[in-house]
Amino acid sequence: MDVDPNVRLSSLPRNYKVYGKVNDCAAKCAAETNFTCKGFVWKGPNSGCVLHGKLDLPVVMQHASQWFLVDLDCTSTQPCMWSVNATNIDPTLIGASMKAVNVQNHHQCQALCLLGVLQPKCRAYALTNDPFYADGYNCYLFPALNQNQISSAISGKFVLYHNQCY
Repeated sequence: MDVDPNVRLSSLPRNYKVYGKVNDCAAKCAAETNFTCKGFVWKGPNSGCVLHGKLDLPVVMQHASQWFLVDLDCTSTQPCMWSVNATNIDPTLIGASMKAVNVQNHHQCQALCLLGVLQPKCRAYALTNDPFYADGYNCYLFPALNQNQISSAISGKFVLYHNQCY
Protein backbone atom coordinates (compact mmCIF):
# COMPACT_ATOMS: atom_id res chain seq x y z
CA MET A 1 0.00 0.00 0.00
CA ASP A 2 1.43 3.40 -1.01
CA VAL A 3 1.65 5.43 2.21
CA ASP A 4 2.91 8.77 3.42
CA PRO A 5 5.99 8.03 5.58
CA ASN A 6 5.62 11.30 7.52
CA VAL A 7 2.26 10.54 9.13
CA ARG A 8 2.01 9.28 12.69
CA LEU A 9 0.31 5.89 12.92
CA SER A 10 0.13 5.69 16.71
CA SER A 11 -1.69 7.94 19.16
CA LEU A 12 0.98 7.24 21.80
CA PRO A 13 3.73 9.89 22.01
CA ARG A 14 7.24 8.79 21.01
CA ASN A 15 5.87 5.48 19.77
CA TYR A 16 7.98 5.54 16.63
CA LYS A 17 11.63 5.68 15.59
CA VAL A 18 13.19 6.90 12.34
CA TYR A 19 16.36 5.45 10.83
CA GLY A 20 18.36 6.62 7.82
CA LYS A 21 19.63 3.97 5.44
CA VAL A 22 18.98 0.44 6.67
CA ASN A 23 19.35 -2.86 4.91
CA ASP A 24 16.61 -4.71 6.81
CA CYS A 25 13.82 -2.69 8.41
CA ALA A 26 12.11 -5.85 9.71
CA ALA A 27 15.25 -6.70 11.70
CA LYS A 28 15.29 -3.16 13.19
CA CYS A 29 11.65 -3.64 14.18
CA ALA A 30 12.35 -7.00 15.84
CA ALA A 31 15.33 -5.53 17.74
CA GLU A 32 13.51 -2.41 19.01
CA THR A 33 13.66 -2.08 22.82
CA ASN A 34 12.05 1.34 23.54
CA PHE A 35 8.56 0.14 22.52
CA THR A 36 6.96 -2.93 20.98
CA CYS A 37 7.30 -2.50 17.23
CA LYS A 38 4.02 -3.40 15.52
CA GLY A 39 4.82 -2.20 12.01
CA PHE A 40 7.17 -0.23 9.83
CA VAL A 41 7.20 2.00 6.77
CA TRP A 42 10.05 1.81 4.25
CA LYS A 43 11.00 1.62 0.57
CA GLY A 44 13.23 -1.44 0.67
CA PRO A 45 16.91 -2.20 1.30
CA ASN A 46 19.24 0.78 1.76
CA SER A 47 16.40 3.25 2.33
CA GLY A 48 14.96 5.03 5.32
CA CYS A 49 12.94 3.08 7.86
CA VAL A 50 10.21 4.28 10.25
CA LEU A 51 9.26 1.91 13.07
CA HIS A 52 5.86 2.21 14.76
CA GLY A 53 4.36 0.85 17.94
CA LYS A 54 0.63 0.25 18.27
CA LEU A 55 -1.04 1.18 14.96
CA ASP A 56 -4.24 2.96 15.99
CA LEU A 57 -4.39 6.04 13.74
CA PRO A 58 -5.60 6.05 10.12
CA VAL A 59 -3.10 5.11 7.42
CA VAL A 60 -2.86 7.96 4.92
CA MET A 61 -2.50 6.85 1.34
CA GLN A 62 -0.25 8.85 -0.96
CA HIS A 63 -0.60 8.32 -4.70
CA ALA A 64 2.58 7.02 -6.37
CA SER A 65 4.50 6.83 -3.08
CA GLN A 66 7.39 4.38 -3.01
CA TRP A 67 6.89 3.88 0.75
CA PHE A 68 4.83 0.95 2.00
CA LEU A 69 3.50 -0.16 5.36
CA VAL A 70 4.21 -3.56 6.86
CA ASP A 71 1.60 -4.11 9.59
CA LEU A 72 2.87 -7.07 11.62
CA ASP A 73 -0.46 -7.74 13.37
CA CYS A 74 -2.76 -6.63 10.52
CA THR A 75 -4.49 -4.24 12.93
CA SER A 76 -4.19 -0.90 11.14
CA THR A 77 -7.44 0.86 10.37
CA GLN A 78 -8.78 1.20 6.88
CA PRO A 79 -6.54 3.37 4.73
CA CYS A 80 -7.49 7.01 4.31
CA MET A 81 -7.97 8.42 0.88
CA TRP A 82 -8.03 12.09 -0.05
CA SER A 83 -10.92 12.05 -2.48
CA VAL A 84 -11.69 14.79 -4.97
CA ASN A 85 -14.75 16.44 -3.47
CA ALA A 86 -15.27 19.17 -6.08
CA THR A 87 -13.62 20.52 -9.20
CA ASN A 88 -13.54 23.99 -10.75
CA ILE A 89 -14.12 25.80 -7.47
CA ASP A 90 -13.01 29.15 -6.05
CA PRO A 91 -11.72 28.40 -2.51
CA THR A 92 -12.01 32.03 -1.45
CA LEU A 93 -15.81 31.66 -1.66
CA ILE A 94 -15.96 28.81 0.86
CA GLY A 95 -17.43 30.17 4.07
CA ALA A 96 -14.93 28.61 6.49
CA SER A 97 -11.67 29.51 8.17
CA MET A 98 -8.75 28.90 5.82
CA LYS A 99 -5.04 29.38 5.42
CA ALA A 100 -3.61 30.22 2.02
CA VAL A 101 -0.07 29.24 1.01
CA ASN A 102 2.05 28.85 -2.07
CA VAL A 103 3.35 25.30 -2.59
CA GLN A 104 5.58 23.61 -5.14
CA ASN A 105 3.38 20.55 -5.74
CA HIS A 106 0.33 18.54 -4.72
CA HIS A 107 2.18 16.50 -2.09
CA GLN A 108 3.41 19.63 -0.31
CA CYS A 109 -0.14 21.01 -0.04
CA GLN A 110 -1.42 17.68 1.32
CA ALA A 111 1.50 17.43 3.77
CA LEU A 112 0.77 20.93 5.13
CA CYS A 113 -2.81 19.89 5.76
CA LEU A 114 -1.75 16.65 7.46
CA LEU A 115 0.69 18.49 9.74
CA GLY A 116 -2.16 20.67 11.03
CA VAL A 117 0.14 23.53 12.05
CA LEU A 118 -1.05 26.31 9.74
CA GLN A 119 -4.67 25.09 9.82
CA PRO A 120 -5.41 23.11 13.00
CA LYS A 121 -7.71 20.14 12.36
CA CYS A 122 -7.13 20.50 8.63
CA ARG A 123 -9.40 18.04 6.81
CA ALA A 124 -9.56 19.50 3.29
CA TYR A 125 -7.44 21.43 0.86
CA ALA A 126 -7.96 23.16 -2.47
CA LEU A 127 -5.14 23.18 -5.01
CA THR A 128 -4.54 24.46 -8.50
CA ASN A 129 -1.80 23.83 -11.05
CA ASP A 130 -2.81 26.88 -13.09
CA PRO A 131 0.37 28.93 -13.79
CA PHE A 132 -1.63 32.10 -13.12
CA TYR A 133 -1.40 31.30 -9.40
CA ALA A 134 2.34 30.44 -9.40
CA ASP A 135 3.28 33.72 -7.71
CA GLY A 136 0.26 33.80 -5.38
CA TYR A 137 -1.68 31.33 -3.32
CA ASN A 138 -2.17 27.96 -5.02
CA CYS A 139 -3.08 25.92 -1.91
CA TYR A 140 -5.87 26.59 0.60
CA LEU A 141 -6.19 24.59 3.84
CA PHE A 142 -9.58 24.04 5.52
CA PRO A 143 -11.17 22.31 8.52
CA ALA A 144 -13.90 19.75 7.73
CA LEU A 145 -16.38 21.23 5.26
CA ASN A 146 -20.06 20.55 4.74
CA GLN A 147 -21.75 20.27 1.34
CA ASN A 148 -23.30 23.77 1.57
CA GLN A 149 -19.88 25.35 2.02
CA ILE A 150 -18.49 23.39 -0.92
CA SER A 151 -21.46 24.22 -3.15
CA SER A 152 -20.98 27.94 -2.50
CA ALA A 153 -17.54 27.85 -4.17
CA ILE A 154 -18.70 27.73 -7.77
CA SER A 155 -16.63 28.61 -10.82
CA GLY A 156 -12.89 28.58 -10.23
CA LYS A 157 -9.64 26.84 -11.12
CA PHE A 158 -9.11 24.76 -7.97
CA VAL A 159 -9.75 21.13 -7.06
CA LEU A 160 -10.97 20.40 -3.52
CA TYR A 161 -9.66 17.29 -1.73
CA HIS A 162 -11.29 16.03 1.46
CA ASN A 163 -9.90 13.52 3.96
CA GLN A 164 -12.39 10.65 4.23
CA CYS A 165 -11.09 9.49 7.61
CA TYR A 166 -12.70 12.24 9.63
